[in-house]
Amino acid sequence: MAELLSGKIGHGGQNIVGGPKRGVNAPPLRLTHSNACRYSWIAFSENAFRIVETRDTPSRPQTGTSTDKALDVCELLSRVPRGMSVSDVARALHLPVSSAHRVLGVLKRRGYVRQDDETARYSLSLKMLDMMFRALGGSELRLHAYPLVRDHVLRTAQRMFLAMPAAGEVTYLWPTGPDEVAMRTVHGREMPGHCALYFGVAEAQATRRLSCLKLSDSTHVRTPSAAIVRLGPPGDLPEGAQRLVCTCAPIRDYTTQEVGRVGAFVHGAGEAPLATTDHRGVWELARNISLRLGYLPSTPLEASA
Repeated sequence: MAELLSGKIGHGGQNIVGGPKRGVNAPPLRLTHSNACRYSWIAFSENAFRIVETRDTPSRPQTGTSTDKALDVCELLSRVPRGMSVSDVARALHLPVSSAHRVLGVLKRRGYVRQDDETARYSLSLKMLDMMFRALGGSELRLHAYPLVRDHVLRTAQRMFLAMPAAGEVTYLWPTGPDEVAMRTVHGREMPGHCALYFGVAEAQATRRLSCLKLSDSTHVRTPSAAIVRLGPPGDLPEGAQRLVCTCAPIRDYTTQEVGRVGAFVHGAGEAPLATTDHRGVWELARNISLRLGYLPSTPLEASA
């Protein structure tokens, strides 16, 4: 700035406004109206091109922690099913080859990626998929069961429940309108509240009457009277009193293991029709949910009981 005020552009090397270089021994260049405009335009052009170049050049991804790098590698491999070499991963993520090799080594040791013996390429293993299935076990059951249970509630106007013992969760569904169903989920229970109330106390201490038809196989469907468990005080019901009637059937997955139960319950003076005829609808509902989970009935009789 002092040189500009003194009328000198400068000498020796690049001048301060971006003009052409002059020799070291060249005399100072006087600032005139003509060369001032010329050198100012050169400086403006250089700065403008520098701004455009900086804006258009993609910035290099910021490398974070080791966890960030590992997740970046997993996300990258998920988009390339045929696998990638160490150098491919390093190039794609702007990592040193040594860092990419180290991250891939840890992921391989933990079972999240595998390396092809012939090509040496890395690809994702099925460990993440297995973890997802374990985490979504209950969610998968809800996903397949809820539409069917909702439809059953609307058709029969029954109060239904979906119990998942492994998750300690029971969901109740009941009709609230022509095409509306309410739902409430209770956590920390392996069975419906009425079952816990009756089966959790000694029979002598029970003050209410419960008729429980717990279906386990097709023989119970054909002869329900032999499978009904009656709890509560013996004798006839007092006048105006009601009995709680409950029917439930097992939900099985592709391993044939029971993963939950779906059932219906109602208050009434007798056990009909829920424990005498309507139990077939509950059994069929549980079978349809099981089929959605990959369960294959072992015999045609079991499928059509």
